[in-house]
Amino acid sequence: MSASNDPQVPKLIDITLYDIAAALDNGLFTSEQLVQAYQKRISEVDTTFNSVLEVNEDALNIARMLDEERRRSGRRGPLHGVPILLKDNIHTADSMLTTAGSMALINAGLKHEATVATKLRKAGAILLGKTNMSEWANFRSENSSNGWSARGQQCIGPYCPLQDPSGSSSGSGVATALGLALASIGTETDGSITHPAGKSNIVGIKPTVGLVARDGVIPISEIQDTVGPMARTVKDAAEILTVIAGKSDFDSRTQQIPFGIIPDYGALCQNTDLTGFRIGVPKEGTQDAPLPIINQLDYATQEFEKAGAEIIENVDFASSKEWDDWDDVERFSILSADFKKAVDRYLQALDVNPKNFQTLEDLVDWTKEQPDEEYPSRDIERWHGALRAADLPPEELLRRREKSIRCSKEDGILGALETNKLDAIIYPCTDGHHITFAARIGYPIITVPLGFYPSHSEEVKNKRGNLIETGPGIPFCLCIIGKAFSEEKLIRIAYAFEQLTQVRNQRQPFQVPTTEICDVVAGWPTKQAEHDVSGVN
Repeated sequence: MSASNDPQVPKLIDITLYDIAAALDNGLFTSEQLVQAYQKRISEVDTTFNSVLEVNEDALNIARMLDEERRRSGRRGPLHGVPILLKDNIHTADSMLTTAGSMALINAGLKHEATVATKLRKAGAILLGKTNMSEWANFRSENSSNGWSARGQQCIGPYCPLQDPSGSSSGSGVATALGLALASIGTETDGSITHPAGKSNIVGIKPTVGLVARDGVIPISEIQDTVGPMARTVKDAAEILTVIAGKSDFDSRTQQIPFGIIPDYGALCQNTDLTGFRIGVPKEGTQDAPLPIINQLDYATQEFEKAGAEIIENVDFASSKEWDDWDDVERFSILSADFKKAVDRYLQALDVNPKNFQTLEDLVDWTKEQPDEEYPSRDIERWHGALRAADLPPEELLRRREKSIRCSKEDGILGALETNKLDAIIYPCTDGHHITFAARIGYPIITVPLGFYPSHSEEVKNKRGNLIETGPGIPFCLCIIGKAFSEEKLIRIAYAFEQLTQVRNQRQPFQVPTTEICDVVAGWPTKQAEHDVSGVN
């Protein structure tokens, strides 16, 4: 079939992996043309959103080679010739920089590419570019703003002007929501996929720590860091997870994967039948949530019950009060000490290190003197905290870590799951213990769109006063949390909810790129055919 046969192709803000793969297989367009369309879309809107830091200068050549390979020998898999964006802390062996948003790491790099990037390449994906992020993955400042980096400046959320995009995978969320690529890869230490996915009205998968290799990723914590997909549908995110998951000789945590063959996560997205699933709904942290979120959480539980799941209410964490009463500085010191150790190790491992940074102390001294880093307006208090934590006696750090794990696991998520015989816990993506507990013990979370603040909502700004955290039309999401390596269950639950509710389709970003695939394919029909995307997944 040629492009002149009035093909049925969705708009790029809604197109799925299935749609792209089918269109490429049928010759409706090429990967080269798809890259061209995405590049035009990025140019159209990214002065508004600042979500993409740079476009891979090799993307078009790679697309041409993959087009030729497809013609010659068929496709490697569903990701063959499909553009994907990566967060700017994931190292790629090409001309693109990897800086964590900081001017400190311009032109620095590793010879070894991140395993996650290599896996995507081997699957045929096109690494289209790098996305903006909260500088140093939100582990520099106490008074900065989500989505700001010295390299990329302020990333803006997609659902209202000056929306806080959340972070730290800010650009990955925004670019995916706007259809600047099929999907993006983000990273999470504590909320950095889940929160921005929610604010961009997309799906985020924060995998179990160890399911996806973290080598080649600028680190915060060996204990908590993970890498995961951010996509517009659960099935697309699941398909990408299948590609990037697996054991790696470069990350010992992946040796904990309990199965020899990675599941076909995308194949789990088949139906909405949740008969036999037990899903818990905590009371803690939800009763004080804004009314629109409470109402949508009630709606979610009703939809799960319609799908056959059993809802267990008032499933709370035994450690909630103990956690709240724990001194904030002491509680945070565990992660601070992790960061000092991890960043020193990363800097000393750089194969290209033009500024010869060796330690966090070097970064502190350099950042204070650089106008682009906006110090002291944007402070370095988290770095100072890391330096203090690094001086703590090892036995004291161990005591704090053991308490953190117990509160998060036996007296937290695992305790609640096992006591109530649950398959998962659902929770609105608001302030609460659930995301941090999952982070401290490496448990998986999947987020799906849950709702939007209504038109009469009051605008609430961030602490810095420059962005809108909540307000009319801003989305929020549902978190689905389970045991380590329970992604198969979580994906089934997330897919069912997505298909039953179709929340993402209820509202569009405030500015949408106009370039479509028809604009780069000669002979494409003047009027693109309408296409019902609701059943594509």
